[in-house]
Amino acid sequence: MSKNAIVYVDFGGTHISAIAGAVQENHALKILGEQTLESDDVKSGVIEKITGAAYKVNQLITFLKNSLKWKEKVTLASVSVNAKSMKNHTYSIEKRIPNVITEKFLEELKQECRQNIKTENVVVFDVIPLAYYIDGENVEEPIGKKGFQLRVDYNLIIGHYLVRETLERTIERTGISVDYIHLGMEAIATAILDDNDKADGCAVINFGATTTSLGVYFEGKLQELLVVPLGGLNITKDILELGISYANAELLKCKTGCAMEKFVTKPVNVQIPHTDPNEQPIKISTAFLAMIIEARLEEMLTPILNQLNSIPYPLHKGIVISGGASKLKFLTEFLVEKTGSTVRIGNHADWLSEDTDEKFFDPKYAQAVGSILLTNDLIESQIEHQTTIQSKLPSKLIRSIAKGVNRITDKYNDGMGTLFKYDEIEREIYEENEQSPNS
Repeated sequence: MSKNAIVYVDFGGTHISAIAGAVQENHALKILGEQTLESDDVKSGVIEKITGAAYKVNQLITFLKNSLKWKEKVTLASVSVNAKSMKNHTYSIEKRIPNVITEKFLEELKQECRQNIKTENVVVFDVIPLAYYIDGENVEEPIGKKGFQLRVDYNLIIGHYLVRETLERTIERTGISVDYIHLGMEAIATAILDDNDKADGCAVINFGATTTSLGVYFEGKLQELLVVPLGGLNITKDILELGISYANAELLKCKTGCAMEKFVTKPVNVQIPHTDPNEQPIKISTAFLAMIIEARLEEMLTPILNQLNSIPYPLHKGIVISGGASKLKFLTEFLVEKTGSTVRIGNHADWLSEDTDEKFFDPKYAQAVGSILLTNDLIESQIEHQTTIQSKLPSKLIRSIAKGVNRITDKYNDGMGTLFKYDEIEREIYEENEQSPNS
């Protein structure tokens, strides 16, 4: 296995993928390889078929190892989440300062936020401090400062508990560990935004297969998050209704589709085979196709545009779009007309090494690139922290700790079989779908 290699598992709406990458000494990311399987196990970012998804992940890891000629077992994976029901919630907490503000004190406040918001169905995915006030005065960095009262304004990223539970249970079944579940929007922003974009105000719209997500950055932090459970796949399904196959509908959307009917200046008829071989081929006007696509885009983007209209601060860096469905022709023009902002397609090319395969420069890989980079940063910080601790410990104690960790690991591996028992969460999801009027 390559040194510093990280495996990212992408639970997409139409495919599950495993992508291996390694951050090199010059800080460039080299994508080593990818394996993909078609999947209907995930819907709008929520894993609905845990057993099927876990099985596919194990297959993909095996395929990836074989293609890269890795002999070592893959024990750690990077994952990110960007699912329906996820959104931001502002929350403030005030506490009397015990003596001096410490990192531990701030961490305790974060944990208190998580507990205060957590309910039977809602969990907190991330706690982002927006502002600190000591005795009513705003301060940039509170650690080390004294006072009587501290108030912290937080942006909490919340969502339905099944989003996290199903992801954790799926990964658990594979025997692979995940240190941290990254926010999909933070991963995308890491790949396509710079510090100035985040500081001056910028909106990211990610067009996925089954979700369309909005993330708004200002003063360097994620201020707004909204995930709409509609995406590029919904456009394909609309075209599918014309009586053509899924493959032809997807091809038609990508090759001749257009975000706005008015940009089809010279309509032509495209002849597509009918799904029934006994029927005559179907003729579809490119103008009519654009009308179908535009109608669905309006539905997908209405909640996002409403959110953007309510933002009280300026977005000096405009809108940046990303995701596989962002390549739709005239999509940038559509958004310019609807918002009046500048719009550009996000570019993560600067992060990739020159010898990375050209296909990974596609916008649909932005989230994978960002997640691998975030995981690499996390691993490096853990190593640095571990080195600092070890330098303060006697060597005999270090050896004793290492032996203890190995014994725990052996016990964990021996007990992996118990993780494959019937999963109550999976049954609950199926029951919810059966009861839902929209299922």
